[in-house]
Amino acid sequence: MTLPAAGWFPDPQDTHRLRWWDGHAWGGETRVLQERAEPVAPAVVAPAGPSFSVEGVPVHAASWASGSTVQRVGVTAVAAVLLAVLSVVWNPEGVASAATLVAAVVGIVRPGATGGWRVLARSAAASALVVAVATAAVAASLQFHLF
Repeated sequence: MTLPAAGWFPDPQDTHRLRWWDGHAWGGETRVLQERAEPVAPAVVAPAGPSFSVEGVPVHAASWASGSTVQRVGVTAVAAVLLAVLSVVWNPEGVASAATLVAAVVGIVRPGATGGWRVLARSAAASALVVAVATAAVAASLQFHLF
């Protein structure tokens, strides 16, 4: 069903008034119908505004989130993961855990990655941070004979 365009139409409830039709429903605005000899024709309001076309606009394959086509992997996140593995395998006096903590925090705050790699780099750095805290707790317990 096609509805009429927006405009002033005879009020369906009061024949002496005009009511605004917004194209979908009757509005609350009314006007007094002036007595005329000729019948009332609705005043149709045509949409006015800028018109534009997207034809001929080049499409770029860049990621909208990063604003760049260059995809970089975060070096600090990779370093944090490697240090986390080192802290699990060999962690003399918690030195590897401390280095992992620093690299993981830097990897979370400033991942250095772009595009889809950014989320992965931050996730890897956060995982390395968890491993660093756990291995630091183990190293501390061994060093200070806590258990």
